Amino acid sequence: MWWRRAGWFVLIWAASVTLLGMIAYLIRLMIL
Repeated sequence: MWWRRAGWFVLIWAASVTLLGMIAYLIRLMIL
């Protein structure tokens, strides 16, 4: 069941990228 593990990895990666993007956006709003 390697595809299930790969699916979890993609899901966690997408969530972390989205979270980092939101944090960067908030920091940019605070600076401006």
